[in-house]
Amino acid sequence: MIDRTYTRSFLQLVMPLCLILCSVNAMAQCAGIDDSITICEKDADDANKTFNLFTVLGGTPDPGGTWSTNDPANFYALDRNTGIVNLWEVKNSGSHEFTYTNICGGAEESAVVTVMLGGYPGEDNIDGSADACGDDPAVNLHGFIGDETEGKFQDFNGTWDAITPEAIPHLSLNFFDAESAGPGIYEFTHTVPAVGSCPSRQATLLLEVQRPANSGIGSGLTLCTTDDLSVYTDFDLNSLLEDEDINGTWSEGAETNQLSDLTDHNIDIQAIRDNHIYGSFSFTYTVYPSHAVCDIHRTTVEINILPAFRGTMTAPNFCEGPPRYRIDITDYDDTLISDGTYTVSYRLDSDSGFQIDAAQLTLNPDRTGFFEVDANSVLKNETTTLSITSLGLDVCADIQIAPIQFIVTEPIANVTDTCEGEDVPVTLSDIFDPSFTRANGTYDVNYTITAPSGTETAHIASTITFNSGSAEFAIPASLITESGEYDFDFEVVNGFPMECDITSTAIITAIPEAIQLDVVVDNSCNATGIDVLVTAPTLVDGAYIVTYEVVSQETNAVLIDNTINFSGGTADYQIDVATLEQGNYTITVKSTQNDTTPCRTQFDFEVNENFAIEGVPALPEAEPLQTLCLASFAPALPTLQDIVVEANGEILFYDTATDLDILPLDTQLVDGEDYFISNIDPNNNCEGSDRIQVTVSLSDPEMPTLVEGSPAFCGSENPTVGLLNTSVASSDGIVWYDSAIGGNVLDNNETLTHGKSYFAATEVSGKCQSSGRIEVIPIVYELEAASLEFSTLALCGLDEPTIANLREAESNNPYDVLWYDTPENGSPLDGSTLLVSGTTYYAESYNPDTGCMNPDRKAITVDLTNCDPEDYGFFVPDGFSPNGDGRNDTFFIPNIEVIFPEFTLEILNRYGTTLFKGDQNNPAWDGKNGSGTAPNGVYFYIINYNKEGHTPVQGRLYLNR
Repeated sequence: MIDRTYTRSFLQLVMPLCLILCSVNAMAQCAGIDDSITICEKDADDANKTFNLFTVLGGTPDPGGTWSTNDPANFYALDRNTGIVNLWEVKNSGSHEFTYTNICGGAEESAVVTVMLGGYPGEDNIDGSADACGDDPAVNLHGFIGDETEGKFQDFNGTWDAITPEAIPHLSLNFFDAESAGPGIYEFTHTVPAVGSCPSRQATLLLEVQRPANSGIGSGLTLCTTDDLSVYTDFDLNSLLEDEDINGTWSEGAETNQLSDLTDHNIDIQAIRDNHIYGSFSFTYTVYPSHAVCDIHRTTVEINILPAFRGTMTAPNFCEGPPRYRIDITDYDDTLISDGTYTVSYRLDSDSGFQIDAAQLTLNPDRTGFFEVDANSVLKNETTTLSITSLGLDVCADIQIAPIQFIVTEPIANVTDTCEGEDVPVTLSDIFDPSFTRANGTYDVNYTITAPSGTETAHIASTITFNSGSAEFAIPASLITESGEYDFDFEVVNGFPMECDITSTAIITAIPEAIQLDVVVDNSCNATGIDVLVTAPTLVDGAYIVTYEVVSQETNAVLIDNTINFSGGTADYQIDVATLEQGNYTITVKSTQNDTTPCRTQFDFEVNENFAIEGVPALPEAEPLQTLCLASFAPALPTLQDIVVEANGEILFYDTATDLDILPLDTQLVDGEDYFISNIDPNNNCEGSDRIQVTVSLSDPEMPTLVEGSPAFCGSENPTVGLLNTSVASSDGIVWYDSAIGGNVLDNNETLTHGKSYFAATEVSGKCQSSGRIEVIPIVYELEAASLEFSTLALCGLDEPTIANLREAESNNPYDVLWYDTPENGSPLDGSTLLVSGTTYYAESYNPDTGCMNPDRKAITVDLTNCDPEDYGFFVPDGFSPNGDGRNDTFFIPNIEVIFPEFTLEILNRYGTTLFKGDQNNPAWDGKNGSGTAPNGVYFYIINYNKEGHTPVQGRLYLNR
């Protein structure tokens, strides 16, 4: 509806003014005059889709201007050139202003058209065509009341209301939470407000919320390749779903081939594992909705068969220093896990606590791998246990690799800088034994010396004493052949095993050349002239003092002395001894060097020479035939220095009486050989002109012969060394040693050790022993003591158990067991011997192959009351006849004293008077009472079994004589 009635009162007021100004402003109204129009039902007329605003302008506007709007919601509904507006595209009811602008006489003018637009609520939708799915939490209700085919769109400034009460909580503005409301039919209204003379309007919507398809909530199944999957050979996939519709179907990937048709929902996971080893396998449950407004729902579940990690983890013991320590994996099962890189989580445990860390594990195609442990996570000098805890979510949590132990330590070697010609001090510290205790005791130390020239030599320092992991020793100077920087590498034999070197370096400084002094006597036994020679080429030129003196050996008086001023180089001086009388003398030449050259070891130089004036030493004295026992020198042979000689001065040995070649003192003696001896006076270096002769005889008795190389003894008999004498034969006495050469003499009462070597030598007349020894290795049979599972054995005496039944108590004894009824001595009991309740029996270990036994006997006490009454037909008689015929003369309960040894029996008459009390020592009632014979009749008994699990019983019995 369009209202174009102008207010008459307004026109009556403005007309006179217009007449006055009309002639003046006629040319200034090219944009027209502001005007307005009301349109209540824009949807009723198709012409409103092309509504011409220009026709609404008042006055006489000129064409050719432009249109504009300040409302962005109307921007695209307006054609700015033509002023055509599509009122169906104006989505809000109310007042809308459109401005027309034109150029009048060079000036810009504008006029406003105001459109009062009534509301359009949309079209009623109540024919059941409005559907929403019940899984939509935000259904836009506007989508159901517009007419998109005709281009009609409801206003956006209307109000939605829920008419159905159940829908009210779920409506927010124009959005309805169908998911929360659930399936059903809900009524809504969309109301647009009144605008001016335009009334309010309303559209009704009947929305049916359709039940959505529900394929359920899936839960995956994760298994391990190494799991026992036999329980999964008929696995129901439905068990992995929750709240699913039952009208769905299962599908699978091409690789599994488990589902036979759309009705199948059972699979064989074990077969999947056998065919594919491991992997992730998907199965999808699909449910189609009952209405097309809802989507097809699918839930995919994953059957994850994780690879398993099995193998061996190894690591050496490390030395501190590297930033990481390598852990090797070997023999991993590549059928259970592929090679590649994994994130390994591990745990390090030591006495001080634990650390958790992760690293990259590399597995190679050759079934080896490794990862590296951060050195900062490992505590030094503590045993560290490394456990792999995980290889990530894609590998089984059950890691089949045993933890390993390793130790990080820091052994230290310190070699002291030394001067050439001196032993080199070495200090070792933080050295551990194989049990990782700081080393104590003696160890051999292997070491390698690398000289400055690069030459390497290997050596051993034997039996070095360690105390709390530290030791000191010296490298002999003879092994140091150069000066300069040396490298030393050490290994403690049988010490703690480590994958690192114990190294050190040291500087060996050369010793400066010394001053060489020499004295040359023309004849030491009858000197007539002496030369003093000096050589000092390394000294700088200058004055050096060299002194000499001649001293009488008899009086110590200095007879000749002098001082020589000397410059660097060489010199030769003559000493006149013509004035000396007959006797022995010493010539001494010396000098002092006061330089500070490093490693100079000799500052004072001195040379002495003894000589004589007319002197020869006395002849030596010795037994001409000397016998030596070879065993006294084994493993070496006697030498010249073992010949007994008395002489003044130094003894000299020769092959012949005239030979001039002196034999070395370490020359080995030859049986029956002649040796010639002279001597030299050390005071004057004079040797006698005559020699004495000594003939040597070497004695070596025949060693014993072997009778039994491995004699056997029982350890329980405490065999001693003396018992070995029967294992050898000798023509004389026998002496036992603990080694084949040298060693210690063993006492005959010393206890024998199994497998140890003993060596017998022949001893003649208690003096000379054979150098050869015969070896005997005894066998000493040691038996473990018998062991028993328990100290008390419960049996039933009614089974007549015997000694053979005691074998039930034996505990994996490696030898036979003999049974005794005494803790010591006695004879073994036969297996058929009946057991006696409460008796203690004793088990002794016995080896029938050697006849040896272990006398440490183990005790077990036998209880023969372990009888189940039902197993032995236990019953209480209901009567007896004490008539003296030898049959049923007493009331006696068979076997009660065996089954219930602590029982008590009480017999009462019908008046409650006790007639008899019985127990194990008095089990039978003979039918008498305190005053005589009980008459025939009914009597009563009370039995207390006094055994756990058995309550007292009472009953009656009949006495009939």
